Amino acid sequence: MMKDKIIYYCDCLIMYSLCLLIFCLPFSKAGAESFTLLAFVLWILKRVLGYRAGSLWGMLPKTALNKALGLYVLILVLSVIFSVDYGLSLRGFFGKELKFLAIFFMMVEIINSNELLRNILIAIIGSAMLIVADASVQYFRGVDFLRGYQYSRLTASFSAANGLAAWLIVIIPLVMGIFIWVKVMHSTLKVALFILILMLLNCLLLTYSRGAWLGIMVAAIVMSYYVLRNSKLKTKIHYLYFAICLFLIFLFVSKLINVKMRKIEKVNFDSGQTVGERIKSVIKINEGASLVRINLWKESLMMLRDHPFIGCGINTYSIVAPAYKVSESGGIYPHNSFLQKSAETGLLGLFAFLWILFSFFKIGLQHLHIRKDMLVLGLLSGILAFLVQSIFDNHLYSLQLVVLFWYMLGLTIAVINLEADRIKI
Repeated sequence: MMKDKIIYYCDCLIMYSLCLLIFCLPFSKAGAESFTLLAFVLWILKRVLGYRAGSLWGMLPKTALNKALGLYVLILVLSVIFSVDYGLSLRGFFGKELKFLAIFFMMVEIINSNELLRNILIAIIGSAMLIVADASVQYFRGVDFLRGYQYSRLTASFSAANGLAAWLIVIIPLVMGIFIWVKVMHSTLKVALFILILMLLNCLLLTYSRGAWLGIMVAAIVMSYYVLRNSKLKTKIHYLYFAICLFLIFLFVSKLINVKMRKIEKVNFDSGQTVGERIKSVIKINEGASLVRINLWKESLMMLRDHPFIGCGINTYSIVAPAYKVSESGGIYPHNSFLQKSAETGLLGLFAFLWILFSFFKIGLQHLHIRKDMLVLGLLSGILAFLVQSIFDNHLYSLQLVVLFWYMLGLTIAVINLEADRIKI
């Protein structure tokens, strides 16, 4: 009985830790690390006390991703063994990769009721409201109040605009999914969520992140397709009305932003580019950031050519890349998460990671086909948007963002499991 009580309290503390982790993730790396460590220690303590799950001799919860995750871990181990720097790879394996997988499994295991799910969603919405407030202060005063970052492209509490953009394109579809999913929500809360979505979209616009804009467009197309395909006529009308309102308000606000960018000299949005000019710059591959990225991608492919199967070793890209520089701005991270994963873990590592993604979206789409769950749709769309932007940036190697990625993967599987258990009952 005493063991059961301790395990129960461990679950409660893990739940609070996971809520605080996702709440403070955008503005406090130290806080995120601390709450992750606390949750992990308690999670291990449960097993020491005799708690058993459904996989790996009861050590891990059973999910449809376990086989792919097992192969991925095996490839990571081989990558460490054959690494160009054994010490760096070993630290990357235990200090990063296993920690991220632990976050995934903790989310799947702990969120086993609607009440616990609600706590997580409240923490996410609370964090989103705080970041919107922080970004608004940064926009009007030039410095955010959480981290003191000065204003160029909008960053809020993130160190770079693309980081804020990556966080936003995961959160926006999720909040939209909550907006559609909660049918019994009070009208005041519905209005508040609608305003929050608008504010989040405006923040995304002000990041001037082209990859994030592309990602959110993909997410919007996916969400619209499923909502319009599987909903009743009344729901379709409400959704179209909602989408049209968002689009018109978004256009109006973007014009106001363009005017302000031309007037405020202290703010430098890529030399005063408007949103339209920023979009047109995508096709200019022979100059600016596009040319830098192409050169960096060439370097990654050269590294992959020399280390094709297992890669140069996880966590070693920064020490290997300088030897493959093709330009003065080269020899740094490639701004493409998939190419970096290929360079560090080889084609086998990339295959294992893609298998994880394939298994994840397969089970998610199967769930949508059966349940038409708008919350899961929002989660899937946000993760898809994040992966699209990751083609143009190294988000899967940024502490805050890779934690967000695995956290949302675990949250999605947990929600799907909740619905599956409800069907069985």
